[in-house]
Amino acid sequence: MVAIRGAIFVKEDSPEEIEKATNLIMDKIYSLNFIKDEEVVSVIFSLTKDLRAMNPVTIFRRSDHNVLLMCFQEADFEKPPEKVLRVMILVERNMKSKIVNVYENGADTLKNGGGSIDSTCDKRPQSQHAFQA
Repeated sequence: MVAIRGAIFVKEDSPEEIEKATNLIMDKIYSLNFIKDEEVVSVIFSLTKDLRAMNPVTIFRRSDHNVLLMCFQEADFEKPPEKVLRVMILVERNMKSKIVNVYENGADTLKNGGGSIDSTCDKRPQSQHAFQA
C-alpha cells in the first residue's frame, strides 16, 4: 500500500472555490498517478479551520468515485497556514511503484519546511512517500 498526498491553497471560503480546489487537486493526483478507483483503499481530506463553506467529500462523491471518504478539520496550532485543503489517498500498489505527490496554488511551501511558491509536483523517490500497512 502507498500513500499519495496533495495540498492546495483555496482562494476563499466559498462553496465554489472549495469545489474548484477539490476538483483540481483530485484530478491532477488521479491523472499523474494513473489511479483507478478499484485500487483506492480510502481518501482522507483535511481542511484548515477557516474553510467551512463546503465539504470536499461531498464534492468528490458527486464526481461518481465509489471509494471510502473521510474529512477532518486540522488541528489548530499556533500560526497555522490559512485556507489549506490537504488530501491523502491510500492506494493498493507495490511499494516500488512510482508516485507523484501534488501541491498546487503555492502549497509546495507546506512540505519539508519550505519551497518555491510555484505550482509543482513532488517527484522525490517513492521510498520517501510510501508506507506499508
